[in-house]
Amino acid sequence: MSRDVDDAATLAIENPTRLWGVSPESIYAALDATARGQSVEAALTRYRRVELAATNEERELEILVSLHRQLLVDLGLVDAEKESTADVGTISEVGALVLCVDEPRLLLQTLAVARWRSARRLLRECLVIDGELPRKEYDGLLRNDWEETILTPLLGSFGLLTVYPTGVDIAEPTSEAALEAYDSISTDIARTSLYRHVLSSAMNFDAVTAADLTDKLLDAEPDGEVDTANVIGTLGEGYPRAIDRNAILEAASEVRVEYEQLIQRYRRLATSNVSVPERADEVSRVTSEDVDLPSTIASVDAVLDLVATITDGDLDRIDADYVTDALDAEPYDCYRVLNDVPGLECELADETIEVACVPSDVAGMSRHDEYVEYLLDQHATVSQRLESLSDSEFELEGRYTDSNLVDRLDRLQDRQVAPTYFVYTLIDPESLGEETMDDYVGDSRGLRRERARLQRWHEDYPSSLRSYTAMTDRLFSMGLEDDLEHRVVRIMTPFDDDTFSEYAAQLRRLLEHGFELRLLTRHTKKTWEWRRLRDNLLAQLESNRDNVRIRTYSRFKTHQQITHDTDLHDLSEVGIHGKLHVIGAPDEGAALLGSANFMENSYHWNPECGVYTEQSAFVDSATEFFDVVWDIAEADQLSLERLQEIPERQFIPSYYS
Repeated sequence: MSRDVDDAATLAIENPTRLWGVSPESIYAALDATARGQSVEAALTRYRRVELAATNEERELEILVSLHRQLLVDLGLVDAEKESTADVGTISEVGALVLCVDEPRLLLQTLAVARWRSARRLLRECLVIDGELPRKEYDGLLRNDWEETILTPLLGSFGLLTVYPTGVDIAEPTSEAALEAYDSISTDIARTSLYRHVLSSAMNFDAVTAADLTDKLLDAEPDGEVDTANVIGTLGEGYPRAIDRNAILEAASEVRVEYEQLIQRYRRLATSNVSVPERADEVSRVTSEDVDLPSTIASVDAVLDLVATITDGDLDRIDADYVTDALDAEPYDCYRVLNDVPGLECELADETIEVACVPSDVAGMSRHDEYVEYLLDQHATVSQRLESLSDSEFELEGRYTDSNLVDRLDRLQDRQVAPTYFVYTLIDPESLGEETMDDYVGDSRGLRRERARLQRWHEDYPSSLRSYTAMTDRLFSMGLEDDLEHRVVRIMTPFDDDTFSEYAAQLRRLLEHGFELRLLTRHTKKTWEWRRLRDNLLAQLESNRDNVRIRTYSRFKTHQQITHDTDLHDLSEVGIHGKLHVIGAPDEGAALLGSANFMENSYHWNPECGVYTEQSAFVDSATEFFDVVWDIAEADQLSLERLQEIPERQFIPSYYS
């Protein structure tokens, strides 16, 4: 992995640590676009859209594309020497295999482990540790800044590690399998198996055709089935070789010629003999006692049946593959045992066994009809293979690009894509009632026109708008209707009035359901304002008051001790100004924020605006913000007893009194 990937640091996100918009699926999409000669930008735009929905964070598409191109090179998926800034790149042998397998995610995870030595060391050291891995202990395993800022997020994106602020989870089965696959077989066997998979998939060949073409390309016969993970684990670390399309098509032409010759041979063997073999009349009958069976051939009956087939059909030649299958032995061993049969004279030549003389009688079962059927089947099979070769093209493309994206969409949690509403307050004549509006309008023609205009707007406003009263009710009702695990209601408001009374019934029921109410307000209220809060909130909550926490936050830009003689108007005060409601945890709750104080004017009269959402990333950010202010306001947590007995003076923050 290159150690100067600045884009990786730009894309890094926390909790858990990973690279924004980077995953095995997105790398597969970039590789597929490169193989097809299509736009990598277009391929990654869809993943960027999904990541925006999942995280509520944004990164530049240009940076995302740049990193993916770099990863294609660093992972050896493209030929580094032939790669350019253009979308069309030269796919490597390893890249071709990734495009052709059914589980590209697993293969890319294995490739990352094979490719990056630091990843192998780090995963091995993590796997040695039993039980949970604390974050501090994990950080102690990191050898340099690169492993912390680049490698760790990469492993997170590949799903090999899940790194939280407090601990690290290792994907043990995946990591162990990837480490086990590393350098597990010989390079020759790995390349042979790779080409079998790639040619079978990219050219739609059967296994035999792919094997024949591989033999022609590499001059090495395939050696059984090899797991693709072991292939990638062995070849992944080496220098990437470009897959040579022209060489493949040239080899396909050579195999096509061989298949044409093979078809002609099967046709000749099935239809006619050049001559009829002589009969050895001096041999009356060949039995099992006449057959000298070598150790390489197990069945004497199979030998007698084969001789009977030759004799019955007057065959002057027989297909060598049929003979080796019948006797389950190598061609030369078959030739030797047949040639030792009394009265049978034969030679091994040109993939056939030519017969000059046969015994007159054999104590075996002739399978001549079966042999003819075998030749016809072989003729048909090779003809089909020849047809597949006739119009063969080598086209690499990822079959799972679209389905991977669908899977990524399916993995979006419900709260990652959730309603977000523009919330407002604007005078609603119908809600306020005729009497109230008559008082508001009076004798003013202009205000009558205003009332009519407001009435029309409320009748026709867009469906995506919601009122502050409706969304506050929805937020509190969520705690009563849904079984939330995190039972905390957070309210931040600098000012309040008897609006608390409107929602007292809901707040009371929330407390009865085990919720804690945390209220953040401004400290330097007048005594009558504190009294109003007491009367409108606490007076409505007859029970469960222990679940109510009130903290205040006010500061002055210049620190000083304040006495009863200090004129507060001379001080430059800062403090709570935000208006925020949050209920529950990010993955289950909601947030409402905007310009509206928890006051009648804000909820019924003033033009106010804000946002309501149940989107988890947004709720998480709102909760984080509330909690940090809550923490720094700890010094001014107001006891309910103190609020019950309000002194006839202003409350002063603890740091100044």
